[in-house]
Amino acid sequence: MAKSKGIDPTAWESKTFITGASWLHNKLRTLPMRLYLPLPALLLLTIPMMAAAQIAPADPPAQDATPESSYDFRYTLTVINDATFYPNLVPPLPAQASPLLHDPSVTLFQNQLLLEPSFTFRYRSRWSVASSVVGLADSHGGLSAADFEAPSEGPVASALAAALIPETGTFTQLRVKEAYAGLSAGDFDFMAGRRIVRWGTGYAFTAIGVLDPPRDPTNPTDRLSLYEGRDMVKADFVHGPHALTLAWSSAALAPASANLHDTTAFRYNVLVHGFDTALIAGNDRGGDAFGGLTFTRVFGQAWELHGEAAWREHEAILLGAKYTTNSGITIIGEFFTPPDIPYYQDATLFPLTGRQHYAFLTAYKNRLRELPGWKQWDLSAAAVANLNDRSYTVVFDANRRFGKHFSSYLHMEIPAGSPKSEYGATPYSAASSVGVRFQL
Repeated sequence: MAKSKGIDPTAWESKTFITGASWLHNKLRTLPMRLYLPLPALLLLTIPMMAAAQIAPADPPAQDATPESSYDFRYTLTVINDATFYPNLVPPLPAQASPLLHDPSVTLFQNQLLLEPSFTFRYRSRWSVASSVVGLADSHGGLSAADFEAPSEGPVASALAAALIPETGTFTQLRVKEAYAGLSAGDFDFMAGRRIVRWGTGYAFTAIGVLDPPRDPTNPTDRLSLYEGRDMVKADFVHGPHALTLAWSSAALAPASANLHDTTAFRYNVLVHGFDTALIAGNDRGGDAFGGLTFTRVFGQAWELHGEAAWREHEAILLGAKYTTNSGITIIGEFFTPPDIPYYQDATLFPLTGRQHYAFLTAYKNRLRELPGWKQWDLSAAAVANLNDRSYTVVFDANRRFGKHFSSYLHMEIPAGSPKSEYGATPYSAASSVGVRFQL
């Protein structure tokens, strides 16, 4: 039996290389000159790449990326304890009870404990559910039957006790600020429920914010977060720079004291030459139709102009500006003139006649200074005035943060003017509030 010859690996590789080189040389001779010249360069690039592939370790198998969650759940919790003192207050008592007071004015104390949880749940960026409620415990002190010269029994005593109920004791209530469900489908967004929306551009006033919460110029920031939304069905369509909104709001669940009606409203928003402009039109059930426009224009990093114009029986005009200094101080000024109609004037407030003119001015600075012990402070001062009767209210706020969750604050309101003026008729000489806030 013949023996098999051993194979020399080195000799086999040499022969293979020579044979391959000869074949490559013969092929290159038959190629056109225009292809022949670039090939050496390609070979020089290919050889180190092949060598690197031989040396470099193989890439590990690709691992599947962590799948993105199909839902998103967020929540917040705010707890506020607010104590307010009203010195020299004339209590809002019936006419037959006021003459019985030992002193026509008293110092009342009000303490409010607020628990404000909220959450938002989103599923696959299409479905959403959100809710925000406020649990409020309101306590009053400083006024009792002992402050009156009245018999302890009989009809007078009973009437006096009934009149003192709102000014004494503790009351609890639950307010639903928002509770709505939404659906996003392409360029369309649909929403049903109670929600806070802001169509007006004003800071302290609004002329055409028909679905906005009522503005309070002495409290434009809603410092206790008590604003409630409107009950509505709303559809939004956004395509490019155009945004259209159609909404119908019901007043069936609104408080009886609120000046609200079933409202149908349409809004078209577009950016025109740097002006964020919106046209608004609609109708209140049982009332007149309304229409108006809003605009906001930003100039550089410091200036902003905003305004509103509305027609509801008569015209209402709002003009405002905001300026931020290099040191971070923000100044806002507004001028507002509403007509003498019930929509713009709450009948429960001081009765006004004729068209009114208001001015608002505020200056505030968050993070007072970028230094330890100073950057936790926020300060603001504001004034709102009725230019017709020359009455006004001055407001001051100071806030101090402690870590990420706690803060304390001071809030003061000082009205001034004749007793027959809008702000001069305020039944107290000043209101001072101190409180602590926890946020999670």
